[in-house]
Amino acid sequence: MASGINERNGRRIQYAALPYRVRRDGTVEVRLITSRETRRWVIPKGWPMKGMTPPKAAARETYEEAGLLGTVAREPLGLYTYDKRLATRSVPCDVIVFPLKVKRRVRNWPERSQRFGFWFPIESAAAAVQEEELKALILAFGDLMAQKFAEKRSSAPVKPAPAVARKAAAVAPVPAPAVEGVAKSEAKSEAKSEAKSEAKSAAKAAARAADKASAKRTTKAPPTEPSKVSGTERAAAPPDAGATTDAAASQPPSPKKDGAAKGAKAKPAAEHAQSKLPPSLP
Repeated sequence: MASGINERNGRRIQYAALPYRVRRDGTVEVRLITSRETRRWVIPKGWPMKGMTPPKAAARETYEEAGLLGTVAREPLGLYTYDKRLATRSVPCDVIVFPLKVKRRVRNWPERSQRFGFWFPIESAAAAVQEEELKALILAFGDLMAQKFAEKRSSAPVKPAPAVARKAAAVAPVPAPAVEGVAKSEAKSEAKSEAKSEAKSAAKAAARAADKASAKRTTKAPPTEPSKVSGTERAAAPPDAGATTDAAASQPPSPKKDGAAKGAKAKPAAEHAQSKLPPSLP
């Protein structure tokens, strides 16, 4: 490590990096880390290193303290001063800051367990640090990046890509007659579906009403009475077999028939009596 002493005023010199990233909408964010002792928000910085240029020394400190890798600018953004706390005393330091565009963050780095890092928008990062000159540097860097993004956006040609053009042609508007025909067919289908649904609902209502009416008739119907048949209808009606049998049974027997029956019964009895008599003497 080099001495890092400014020969002009005897102040110490350090090299720092301002890690940043740009989102698609042009928003710029700055990565701040905490100091090891006071736990305040700072940027990665360190003493000059032998055999390394100031930008490379700043990039090396960014890797060791924040675990970030990227492209560091050759020209410094500016400098700020602060008092570096040593073991027995504090020394004034001039910190030269180089912007560093972050490409990726590694999983492990030397001071991972000693510091904590977080991405801040430009305004929030300027409010988080304590050094006034560093606040001004961060805000100035935000304005510079916003100006570059605006110039890049205005100078970019606005031409649709072939794929975009094909997609636009695929979603071209339909001619008016075709739209009217589609609207009419949709209206007809909607009317048919509504008529069908109304007919189904009416049929269901009629069926329910008929079921209720039949249920009422079954529960409240009066007992049936014998039908009154006129004399003419009785005469015209054919005689019933049961009725004929009952009528025949109710009529008195004829005298002639009773005598014949009695004679038929008496004859076998006489013959039987004669068979029991002893033979007559000569």
